[in-house]
Amino acid sequence: MSDAGLPPRVQRFITTHIDSVEKLEVLLLLRAQPGREWTASSVSLELRIAEPSAAMRLADLAARSLVVSDGGDVPVYRFGPASSEDAQAVAELASVYAARRVSVITFIFSRPLDKVRGFAEAFVLKKDKDGDHG
Repeated sequence: MSDAGLPPRVQRFITTHIDSVEKLEVLLLLRAQPGREWTASSVSLELRIAEPSAAMRLADLAARSLVVSDGGDVPVYRFGPASSEDAQAVAELASVYAARRVSVITFIFSRPLDKVRGFAEAFVLKKDKDGDHG
């Protein structure tokens, strides 16, 4: 069961915005301290990830309107979802992640596999149909 019993809003949010545990950790870090301004360097030190990776995650989250950036030469970011729906989804995700970390991680990692499996199965079904006509 790939949804791991996660609430539908959390599943939708992950499917739409989160493609890695690292991106999730960056988002939740900024959410945990909403008044603090973060740079890629400060995020990388806090989460012990590579600074270029932190910069990439922050830029992606900003492009998705989940965090805001000052757009400076050394961008500064803070938590600030553009919609109340996203803010509520992140709050619910943070709660679920705190209680059921493995389920959330499993859901994140299962999604690409499900897509690949579905793609592969489409060819298996087509091959079976072609075989029936021959």
